[in-house]
Amino acid sequence: MILRVFALCLISLGLSHFGVAQWDPPDSLRGIPVRNDCKKTRGLIGMSFQPSLFNPHGVIYLCPDRAGAIDQRHPGASFFFRVHEYGHLALGTRDEAAADAWAAEQLSHSDAGRATLRAVLAHFADIGEKFAPYYGTGFYRGLNVATIAGIERSAWPRPLQAYQQKWEDRLKQNGSISFRSHLPSVFDGLVVIDGNTLGFFDTLYSDRSLPLPLLNAGTHKLSLVNVWSYQIGQNNKLQASMRGMNATTSFTTSNIGDLVGYISAADSDLSVKVEGR
Repeated sequence: MILRVFALCLISLGLSHFGVAQWDPPDSLRGIPVRNDCKKTRGLIGMSFQPSLFNPHGVIYLCPDRAGAIDQRHPGASFFFRVHEYGHLALGTRDEAAADAWAAEQLSHSDAGRATLRAVLAHFADIGEKFAPYYGTGFYRGLNVATIAGIERSAWPRPLQAYQQKWEDRLKQNGSISFRSHLPSVFDGLVVIDGNTLGFFDTLYSDRSLPLPLLNAGTHKLSLVNVWSYQIGQNNKLQASMRGMNATTSFTTSNIGDLVGYISAADSDLSVKVEGR
């Protein structure tokens, strides 16, 4: 018990050193309660819930044990995930990459925030190639954060620098896939090709693409899994309308190239069509 208290004190000193208390949420988000509850986060460092009857501003849950483990290795890094959860509520989306980008932009404007960003880049580099469907790899998250925050490449962890080149090479060698939809409908969900999960797509960001696996000439199966649809509300905040939709289609390739998936929905009937870019 004494050792655990001592460790938490060291973490607290580390957070003070990084000045994480200098970041405050925007006025529109200050009514959001933040509670410590590791059961609510389901093993993650944090989890947010959109506004509801019982929590009209939404609510954020954090896991101090998970934060402590991260900060012991990379002091100050865990604060990034607190800001990340605010990002989900600011944007109205479950999109992890978008919440990462929001947090990166928020923290990029101060020395304390940039110190937090450097710490979390080291954490993401530790995760490395480990893949989580809704998050991507640690390297993918690190590249997203470093790019949005405008951190000079020379300050990135060396493994992240190598990953950027690998990512660009995969896009050139295998091609990529992105998704479009007709506004005002926005869709996000998981992309699966030939039984292999590529990652999370979002039609709101037209420049977002995922590298394709190496596809032989012929017919392939594409599935969209657990797709949500949204309407764009005030201040570009998304409002979920349909959840848990799925769609499957086939497409044929004869050579390496970029693909676009065009998504539409009538009520809860989701469809997707894949074409070359």
